[in-house]
Amino acid sequence: PMAASAGPAAMELVTVSKAGVLIFGCSAEGEAVGSLGEPVHTFPAVPTADGCVWSSDGNFLGLFDPATGGVAVLSASEGYTRQCQVPPLIPGPVRSFYFSPLGSFLVTLQHWAKDAGPNVGVWDAKTGEMIFSFVMKKQDGMTWPPLKWTSLETHCCRMVTDGVQILPGNLAKDSESEGKVSAPGIMAFECAPRGAGAGPPHVAIVIAEAKGAPARCQIFRLDDPSMPTATKNFFKAQSVQMWWNNIGTAVLCKTSQEVDDTGKSYYGGSHLYFLRADGEESCIVAMPDEGAIHDVQWSPTQDEFVLLHGDLPCNVTLHEGKKGSKKMDFNKAHRNTVRWNQFGRFLVTGGYGQLLGDTDFWDKTGKRLLNNVRLETCVMSAFAPDGRHFMAATTSPRMRVDNKIVIYDYCGTWLSTMPFDELLIASWRPRPRGAFQDRPPSPEREAKSKAKAGPKAGGYPGAPPAKAQAYRPPGARAAGGGLAEQLRKELGSTQVQSSGTATRVGQTSYALPPGAGPADASTGGGGGGGGGRNARKAKAKQLQAGGESEEPA
Repeated sequence: PMAASAGPAAMELVTVSKAGVLIFGCSAEGEAVGSLGEPVHTFPAVPTADGCVWSSDGNFLGLFDPATGGVAVLSASEGYTRQCQVPPLIPGPVRSFYFSPLGSFLVTLQHWAKDAGPNVGVWDAKTGEMIFSFVMKKQDGMTWPPLKWTSLETHCCRMVTDGVQILPGNLAKDSESEGKVSAPGIMAFECAPRGAGAGPPHVAIVIAEAKGAPARCQIFRLDDPSMPTATKNFFKAQSVQMWWNNIGTAVLCKTSQEVDDTGKSYYGGSHLYFLRADGEESCIVAMPDEGAIHDVQWSPTQDEFVLLHGDLPCNVTLHEGKKGSKKMDFNKAHRNTVRWNQFGRFLVTGGYGQLLGDTDFWDKTGKRLLNNVRLETCVMSAFAPDGRHFMAATTSPRMRVDNKIVIYDYCGTWLSTMPFDELLIASWRPRPRGAFQDRPPSPEREAKSKAKAGPKAGGYPGAPPAKAQAYRPPGARAAGGGLAEQLRKELGSTQVQSSGTATRVGQTSYALPPGAGPADASTGGGGGGGGGRNARKAKAKQLQAGGESEEPA
């Protein structure tokens, strides 16, 4: 068993299962994480996956307390001792909670009840003292979380009925509101992590369609919210999601509707818009006519994002963050999930859920495909804080059987597997920037990953023996021409449809005919049998003379 090592190289993994909340320690020294071994800390079980939340810096772990219905805040940096206890505001348990970016505050939500009083509380995460509370009747993906801070907690924004209220980041009781963005009909908002350069941060809002007028996304400066710095109008926006880049200069806005006018998708249609905070650039990145938007993720360190868009097999493309234009094609495959490591060097794209689980491990900096593996029944996944290990978990209730955690390295080489009876969630403890260093891929490890295949389903150490299967005639088997095999042939392979290297946009890519080598292509060997116009004419005359000399049968 591998215990947690002292110092900056220690990593921790928390699992929430019916056995309780378990914290495993592992060391990032060297190139591999071995068996997780026995947990180094154990806490009572929580009823749902929402009952275990990390602070962004990894200093605090919040756990739902079934005895009180509140939240227990544990200090992870001090051996998981209890920092404070936050009680419920009104009768009933806390349903959801989260920490501010620096872990200064804890926000809790309870089910709203008429005449029961405020159901959202803002607490000091270190002392458990309540800062203020308010009423929130409806919770959905666009209204939660109700309070959003900049990354350094210089400002705090709260969405109200007719706009966004701008508060000081420390939420001091004697301080006044720093302004308000007036926006009747507001649907959603998103606060930028920080300002561009030395400038102030921005906030992006979306106002719903009304009386034939289009919906619009607007960006405001937090120090001067009177006039927007950028505006984009659009229709068909029943729901929206927004994501800022890491430097706060551009935002992506995804709008969705329940019904797809083109009739291509049962799940409705989506648009993806790009806006710069200074208003210099705005464009449409993706439309429903080209297929569904499966996933989009900004790089954590560079001004660029990866987009999975189109009918399966979809395009996997990299876009720059100044104009939103495409600058690199990775491949075309059955993928719907993107995961970056914290340094923006390694990239994982996978096809989970209803797809087979084929996963690509990319070296984005080197524009190379490191490996392709199949993560069957994968529900959730994430890179470790060191950026060199990758966790794939099969969790309940999405999958009721075969719950487990599987650890891979950055090249897709299998390292360890831990089965669970019922796993609700698994997550790495966040670590602050600087705890680990970015390193390029090791040539020895990359070569090893190509020679070593990961385990097949059920083939990991300690896996239960395979159950006896009922006899099926050859015609009904998948490999013998059954229905499943016929569907695979019609849909095509879900493996990567590329040469294993990313192609920069604008770079010419030649498709050689079967049997033709690079030398043939350079001399026109695949085009018409000659290197110029006269050579093609001479060959045509030879073919014509040969045809005339033949006698009819």
